[in-house]
Amino acid sequence: MTVFDTKAVPTDDKLRGGYYTPSPIAEFVAGWVAQAGCRLLEPSCGDGNILEPLSRLSKKVQGVELFPDEAAAAVARTGVKVEVDDFFSWFDQDKRESFDGVAGNPPYIRFGNWTEPTRTNALDLMRSVDMRPNKLTNAWVPFVVGSVLATRKSGRIGLVIPAELMQVGYAAGLREFLVDNCAEVNVVTFKRLVFPGILQEVVLLLAVRGEGPARIQVIEVDDAASLATLDIGAAHVRAPLHEREKWTKYHLDPTQVEAVRSLRSDDRLHAMDNFASVDVGVVTGRNSFFVMSPDDAKAHRVSNLTIPLVARSAQLSGIVYTDDDHQQATGRKSLLDARGVTLSRHRGLREYVALGEEQDVHTGYKCRIRKQWWVVPSIWEADAFMFRQIHTHPRVIANKTSATCTDTVHRMRLADGVSGPHLATASFNSITFAMSEIIGRSYGGGILELEPSEAEELRVPDPGLVPGDLIDKVDELVRAKRIDDALDAVDQVVLVDGLGFTSEEVASARSAWVTLRDRRNGRAKGKTA
Repeated sequence: MTVFDTKAVPTDDKLRGGYYTPSPIAEFVAGWVAQAGCRLLEPSCGDGNILEPLSRLSKKVQGVELFPDEAAAAVARTGVKVEVDDFFSWFDQDKRESFDGVAGNPPYIRFGNWTEPTRTNALDLMRSVDMRPNKLTNAWVPFVVGSVLATRKSGRIGLVIPAELMQVGYAAGLREFLVDNCAEVNVVTFKRLVFPGILQEVVLLLAVRGEGPARIQVIEVDDAASLATLDIGAAHVRAPLHEREKWTKYHLDPTQVEAVRSLRSDDRLHAMDNFASVDVGVVTGRNSFFVMSPDDAKAHRVSNLTIPLVARSAQLSGIVYTDDDHQQATGRKSLLDARGVTLSRHRGLREYVALGEEQDVHTGYKCRIRKQWWVVPSIWEADAFMFRQIHTHPRVIANKTSATCTDTVHRMRLADGVSGPHLATASFNSITFAMSEIIGRSYGGGILELEPSEAEELRVPDPGLVPGDLIDKVDELVRAKRIDDALDAVDQVVLVDGLGFTSEEVASARSAWVTLRDRRNGRAKGKTA
């Protein structure tokens, strides 16, 4: 019997208030912050993991904790005065710039799980400094804002926060706030996960309050034990005022950062959306029902209602996808497309739908909200595909078939007059590769993700600069996994000969891409400390 499996219910292992700071991190953050003076604040002290080392370094420490039991434990452990209150109610105008330093590990609470009135008070604090929170805003963001506002000029802020600071869209306003309100921002990242039992990557935000724009540096260490010998030093790269961009680029050295900034604004390159729009692949609601092998389609008598499908990025071996590629694909799949079909007139479809209903496929959210649950909307033939999840390099693949794709791959519609093979070739260059690492986002598994809006930001050369013979050459090299050779060919013909970039500029972009790619991939090999 055919069984239409559903996805496992995801667990939320992200950092929350219940996860407390490992001792090496607590000691390091407290020690760094306490160098600024004796008036110290812990705004979400829990049972005192960071409050304890602060109390050994100063007699003028203030703790704030929302939960009475946690506050009582912190007092018993440290002897420090702890205010039992919502931090955002407690933190009034008089407390701004009243501390030499703030150290803490703010809670990670998603917008929908955030209780009132804490959420309203926190969002009001963000609005008071012209930030614009939204329904993606996590609780740790306003805690960072409050910590900065509580610190005097030249004081220090040391916080343990999610690595999302570096790259997520909802933290863009926070990045701008830090750049504009701090003289220096240091971010310590870890090669291995440092919180036992959870998958949330964290960073240490070590900032000095002062007039912006801040100087920024990112320092990577192996694990929490490495902090014992860490010397922060001085940040060397000054950010532009009001910068909201992702901070991934600050993993590069100062020369590379400047080179990347220059290339990103170079008018010889254009945003991808000048040549194509990018959209997510088809969202079926239950792939196990709607995606099937040719044999399964035949067995259920719905073969005439299926269309070719790219279900895995592994099917896309070159920069052009052909009918031969699809026929030779291992485990090739098709997508059920029942648009315009009357159920009563197609016995195979009618019986297949009944089988799905026996297994409650129709009760899933995506299916339930459709007028006809078995009809997948927004099916269209893609002009090209683009990798959504990237191991080594981004890729555009011209589509020469009638296939569409699931949401493991992005679909592209080309602008009038744009050739898919020419765009696929033009985008296969060192500058575009470097931009992908900076524009996209990566998490603990080492995979780079490009959402459609990010993919449309990628800087690419005009596809019209690509000569016809280069397309076949690059396609052949990519299929043979000779990526560097393919890059060399496009870099020389398109970037150097076509657009006049110097060999040094291209080499700098290649170096930036390799540095960020290798760092990202290296993180996937050692996740735990």
